[in-house]
Amino acid sequence: MDSNMKRFLFGMGIALNLIAVACNIGNGADRELVAKPIIVETPKNELNGILATKDLMVGMNRVAFLLANSKALITTPTVSLKPIYLGAAASVWQAVTPELYMWPFGSRASYVTELFFDRSGDWQLDVEVEEEDGSISLARILLHVQEASVTPSLGTVPPTALNKTIRDVDDMQELTTRSTPDRDLYVMTIAEALETEQPLLVVFASPAVCTSPTCGPQVETVEELKDQYKSRMNFIHVEVYDNPGKIQGDLSRAKFAPIIDTWGFTQLEGYRNESFVFIIDGDGRITSKYEGFATKRELEKGLEEVLD
Repeated sequence: MDSNMKRFLFGMGIALNLIAVACNIGNGADRELVAKPIIVETPKNELNGILATKDLMVGMNRVAFLLANSKALITTPTVSLKPIYLGAAASVWQAVTPELYMWPFGSRASYVTELFFDRSGDWQLDVEVEEEDGSISLARILLHVQEASVTPSLGTVPPTALNKTIRDVDDMQELTTRSTPDRDLYVMTIAEALETEQPLLVVFASPAVCTSPTCGPQVETVEELKDQYKSRMNFIHVEVYDNPGKIQGDLSRAKFAPIIDTWGFTQLEGYRNESFVFIIDGDGRITSKYEGFATKRELEKGLEEVLD
């Protein structure tokens, strides 16, 4: 049935309903009936919500997600997000408007917002998208909030575990799976960078063998930022694997670098090798944390906070 026929039948239904009400009034029926509004619930189409951030804790969190229908990813500029706590004392929080960040490749995009969770447990994000025809599509995204983050959280001093640098290897391919590595990202350890009392951006990613297609572009984005801001802060890439030169596309040969365990990544449920970016201020505390892909524009907002 096409949309014109649906609208015709819907209108006829309302008209017949009004005629019936009028006839009842004429027969002496309860006159309060005419004061009751006719409520028509707007149908909602189902969307798929893909949560990109899963290490969530009580307090402030960056929450990123993608939306898709049966045909493609959704890139509608404005959507509405409503957090709902699913515990015994269920509660609905005020709706917010996430920001859309277009990715630098293809037609992908993610929605990002800051959410404050006041309690641990199971939550649901109801995301509504208004379609061109005025209908509303809905995605329900389930998530779990823990008391504390598994990986280093905002405001904390990160672990001091050592990452490999060019001083530790004979070949750059022993430092990263990236085919054309930027030497500048491997000249110092995280501890050495913090000793300079300059802000630091560190990206944990495996560019060539990541199970997500975003790890390589994430490192490339960091390289662009490094070229732009290297006189004011430090930039480091830490390869997820300790033996990148031996993997050769076969993850069964891969071994996590010790620092990946120290920073808590291997304790994340279902973690394989997804990327993380941390921005650390001159005092050595984490000010921004990005799980999953973050665009250059989003990362620059975090850099502005530590460079002002």
